[in-house]
Amino acid sequence: MKSPIPCLCAIALTIFFIFSVVAQPQAAFQSGTDNAAQWTTFARPIKRVAVIGAGPSGLQAATHLLAANLTVRLFERAPAPGGKWFYTDETPVREQYPETEESPIPEKIPENFPATQYYTEGEGSISLEERWREHWNPRPMWSDLLANSPSEATKLPGIEYPPDAPCLVSVHDVQRNVRAYASLHGLNTNDNPASTSESPLFPPITSYATRVEAIRKSKPNASGSKTETWTLTLRRLSWLRESNRLKAEWWEEEFDAVVVATGIYTKAKIPEIKGIGNWSKAVEDGKYSIYHAQSFRNPKRYAGKTVLIVGSFISGTYISRSIAPYVDKLLISARPNRHHDAYGLDIMLHVPTQTEIVPEISSFEPLEHASVGIKAGIIHLLNGSAISGIDEIIFATGYHTETFLPELVNPRTLDSLHWTGHYIDDPTLAYAGILDDPWRHGDYVGHGYANVWTGKARLPSREQMWREMRSGRYDFGTPLDILKQEGLRRLYITWLNSESLELGGKLEYISHQDWVNFDNLPMSEWPRDGNLSRRVVSW
Repeated sequence: MKSPIPCLCAIALTIFFIFSVVAQPQAAFQSGTDNAAQWTTFARPIKRVAVIGAGPSGLQAATHLLAANLTVRLFERAPAPGGKWFYTDETPVREQYPETEESPIPEKIPENFPATQYYTEGEGSISLEERWREHWNPRPMWSDLLANSPSEATKLPGIEYPPDAPCLVSVHDVQRNVRAYASLHGLNTNDNPASTSESPLFPPITSYATRVEAIRKSKPNASGSKTETWTLTLRRLSWLRESNRLKAEWWEEEFDAVVVATGIYTKAKIPEIKGIGNWSKAVEDGKYSIYHAQSFRNPKRYAGKTVLIVGSFISGTYISRSIAPYVDKLLISARPNRHHDAYGLDIMLHVPTQTEIVPEISSFEPLEHASVGIKAGIIHLLNGSAISGIDEIIFATGYHTETFLPELVNPRTLDSLHWTGHYIDDPTLAYAGILDDPWRHGDYVGHGYANVWTGKARLPSREQMWREMRSGRYDFGTPLDILKQEGLRRLYITWLNSESLELGGKLEYISHQDWVNFDNLPMSEWPRDGNLSRRVVSW
C-alpha cells in the first residue's frame, strides 16, 4: 500500500497555490514612453529560431514560435519528447568516481560539414550500447514515481488526464501527457509540418536523438556583409541494426535566435568521501554496488537486501518509500537540511518508519576484494561509529547546475537573465524553464518569446534590464517558491497584455470572466477612461 504522504503533500501545495492567488500583491508593469532608446532593438529581423530541448518548456516555446509564423527547429538529444519525464529502463552512462569535468566518451568535432561517422561494437573499448546512452543521457525517472504536485498542476495546455486520474499521476501518465502535446502540435517523433499545395515539402521541425555539440555567435566581417547569427553544430545518432553499427551525422545550421530548454540539473553530483574511488569499483553479480540515484529504476530489484541511501532530500526520501516494502533493511545517511524549515517540507520529506537514520559518512575503509561487492566493507561515520553489511548504496546527492552556455549564464547565480528568460546582453538568446515553472508558466513564456521576436512585445534597454535584475525586485525564486512564482505569473500576463494593447498582439487570459471576450471586443467599444488596463491586472 502506498504511503498517504504524497497526497497530503499535494493537498498542501494546492492550499499554498490558492492562498497565493488571494494573498499575493498584484504585479505592476510600467510601459514608459515611446522613446525608442528605452527598448531593446534587434539588428536583423528574427525569422529562424532554434529550440534546444523537447521537454515541457521547449515544446511550448516551439509551439508559440510556430504559431507566430517563425521558422522553428527543435533539437532533442533523446529519441522522443518528454524531457526529464521521458521514462526508460535505460540508465545513464555511469558517473565518474571521483568527479571529473571530462566527458566519459569525448567526441572530436569534424573540421568540415556535413560529415558522417560509423561506430562498431567495442571501438575504442566502448560498447555501442554505452555510446548510445552517453549520447542521449537517459533521464533519472523510476518506474513507480509519482508527480509531487496535483494532476491539474502537472499537465500541458489542451491535454487533459482521464476523469478518473488520481490526484498524483505517475511518471508514465505525465510522459503520455507531454507526448500527446507534442503530437497535437506536430512535434512528436517523425512528425512533419502540414503540407500545402503551395509548399508541399517541408523538413521535419524536430530532430530527435540529436545533440547540440557546440554553439557560437558569428560576427560581421570587415565589410559588414555577414550579419550576426547563432551557429549550432549538431550530431544525430541512429542505430543500423542490420550491420550492428551506430551512425553519427554531423552538420551545422544557422539561426537568428535560440531558446535553451535543456533543464538545469543534468549532471550527477558525487560527494568527496575518502575511499569512494575504491568502493566505486565493487561489483556483485555483474552490477556495481554503489551508484547515483539517476540510475534507480525498479524497487523490486532490492528485495531482501540491505540498502543505504546517502541523502535525505526529495530523491532520497521518495526512493526510500519506493524500496521500503521490498528491502530487508533500509538505512539513510542524513545531515541537517535547512530546506526543511525554509519550505515547510517535513510532510514531503517523510521516510518510512522502519528506516534507520545514520550520520554522514566520513570514509570508506578500503575493500580487499572488489569482485564480491561491498557487504564485508566497513563504513565510518562522522560520529565515530561504523556500519557494515550493506549490499548496495544509492547516492541521492543531487545534481550540479548547468546552463548549457556557462560562459554566458552563470549556473549558480543566473544573474545575466532577465525575468522574461532573455539573456540580457543579447536577447536573441533565451532560457526556458529555469526561472519559471513550465507547467504553470510555460505557455506564457513561449508566447513572450514569440511576441518579442516578432515585434509584438518589447524588452527594456540592456541598461534597464540590468538595473531590474540587480534591484532584486524581480527575484521570483525557483519553481519551488510557490508564492513568489505566482508573482512571476501575474507579471508575465500583465506584461503580455500591456504590450499587446499597444502593439497589436493577441491578449493573454487566465480563468477570469472579465477577460473572456476581450480578444473579440472591437477597439471602438473599449473603455475610454483607461479602465481596461486596471481590469486586466486586477483580480
